[in-house]
Order: sequence, then structure tokens, then C-alpha cells
Amino acid sequence: MAVPAAGIAAFVHAASEERPDRQLLVVPQWQEADWATFLSHAQPLKVARGKVLIQEDASERVIYFVSSGLLEVTSVMSSQSMGTLAKVHPGSVVGELSFFDGRPRSAKVWSVADSELYRLDYDAFLRYADAHPRQACDLLMGIGRVVALRLRRTQTRGAR
Repeated sequence: MAVPAAGIAAFVHAASEERPDRQLLVVPQWQEADWATFLSHAQPLKVARGKVLIQEDASERVIYFVSSGLLEVTSVMSSQSMGTLAKVHPGSVVGELSFFDGRPRSAKVWSVADSELYRLDYDAFLRYADAHPRQACDLLMGIGRVVALRLRRTQTRGAR
């Protein structure tokens, strides 16, 4: 599948910007060719402002890469809202926990602004990893780093 140049450029541009959430970019070292190859395995998706992308407790082994817009992650625990857990900007990822462990979604994700994403299901990732093992390793390490940073932020916020 041919990937629109704008989709590729969005990820490259996100990596070139100086911004506070830069450490949450998935693979800032990737160039246009890396993104083009990877995104050819994913499906483009548009989510209108105010629409839910991921419903808590839903079962799907899919991860989303944000190319434009803004997403918000919220959760409820023991009938009590935990509020906003994360804001997900272009160049980052959402849905990683269920993608890795295959369990139901642990949070709700909705679009704060009209957003464009790339949807990658688990089987498509396996095909990508078979064809591009080095890049798949970069991708997994990048997602792992994002998960670790978000966990640290959540722990720090909970300690206050």
C-alpha cells in the first residue's frame, strides 16, 4: 500500500521539532524511508474531534501511531475517575498495552482534535517484523521507552 507523503512527513517533522513531549516520540531517529516502509503495513485512519478511538475493556490487538491531532487517555478505577492519564501528540503511539499483552483495553482514548492515525494490528506487525527485523527492533524499543516514560509520569503524579 502506498503511504501518502503527508503521513510520512508528519512523523519526520515531529522528530525535528523542539517540544516538551519529544521524549515520547516512538522512533525519532527514523528517516522518511523507514516511515514509508513501516506505514505501508498500517492502515490510515481519521478520527473526528470528540470521537472515541479506544473504549475501555474492548478487545483488540491493535496499536495506533498519531500523525496529526491530539488524543487524550482517561480511565476509571473502582468507579472513580482517574482523570487524564496522558495526552498523545503526533509522532507518538497509543494502545500499546493491549497490543503487547492481548488483554482488554485498560483505558479510554478519545480525540481532542481532528486526528489522523495509522492503525497496526498484531498480524501486520509480525509480517513487518519478518521482513524488517532491525527496524522492528527499533520500533519495539521505542514503544517500550514510551511505555516506561508514561509509567514513570503516572507514578510521579500518584506520589504527590
